[in-house]
Amino acid sequence: MTEPVVVSASAARRAAETILVARGVPPADAEVVARNLVAADLRGIDTHGLFCLIEYAHAVGERRINPTPAIVVERTLPWAIRVDGDNGLGPLVAERTMDAVLETVEQVGIAVATVRDANHYGAAAVYIERAAERGCIALASANAIAMVAPVGAKARFFGTNPLAAVVPAGKYAPFVLDMATSDGALRKVRKFLAEGQPIPAGWATDADGNPTTDAAAAIDGMLLPFGGAKGSGLAYFLDILTGVLNRGLISADVRNNFTNHDRPAGNGHFFLAFKISAFLDPAEFARRMESQIARLHALPTVAGVERVRYPGERVAAIAARRAEEGIPYPRRIVDELVALGGAESLGV
Repeated sequence: MTEPVVVSASAARRAAETILVARGVPPADAEVVARNLVAADLRGIDTHGLFCLIEYAHAVGERRINPTPAIVVERTLPWAIRVDGDNGLGPLVAERTMDAVLETVEQVGIAVATVRDANHYGAAAVYIERAAERGCIALASANAIAMVAPVGAKARFFGTNPLAAVVPAGKYAPFVLDMATSDGALRKVRKFLAEGQPIPAGWATDADGNPTTDAAAAIDGMLLPFGGAKGSGLAYFLDILTGVLNRGLISADVRNNFTNHDRPAGNGHFFLAFKISAFLDPAEFARRMESQIARLHALPTVAGVERVRYPGERVAAIAARRAEEGIPYPRRIVDELVALGGAESLGV
């Protein structure tokens, strides 16, 4: 296997900015997109960082994504925000939305935002971690192209529709849950395909509904919801928040920016944040979180497990290590970034 190319986070951000600016994205907006994508890579979410930039760059260059969107942020109630992304880059629309959410939270203690006419935004938790830094609990979701068959169906209807949640945890790294509602995220399936590896059993079926571990057959077929009817129901609920409530498109009507050339993708987003101080003193909340985590860490473990970890603990450790040592990118990703114009910034 080819050795990865280790790149500093700052160099990765510069490369992404260069690639986007060359395709008409204003420098300030390119910085936002680059920072949020590289934040995913720093956390070890390698399928949702610069891996996505390749797709985004082609779509912007061909004007399937608007490089200069007129994003509209509308407050319909003191706590309610409605956003039209004007087919802008997903990370840009998501950050602008979170800017409005955090401003509103400081004013009234809670904020809920729906977003329409946006695009894929990478890793959901990256945006709401900002809320945890301000003493909030936050949730985020988005819909995606229909790749998931509801329980009992032999056809795609839901996206992998992720759910992310972030909670500050006192002296510990924040609790960060960021999960697809399918057993495997589509971009992970694409990563297995690019690497010539099989996907785990139970993730997908082929086009005829037969279980498969072949990544190409899975992409042509259907992904499966996690936990059967439970995951299917959760995916449906998130599709309501991100495709119905926002006057946008449900997953069944969202388009793939990698292959679609007939109209904008139309992804929808959803964000919620509220102040912990509305319920109890933040210092007391921090102590209670620290106590709960300490008790979790003290649990006896099964063979081969050193310590029980909470969601977010692993990504925080990876982020600290990669911030110091650099981000290991597969050679094929670096080669594609170089082809897009990022060679000088990457130093290769």
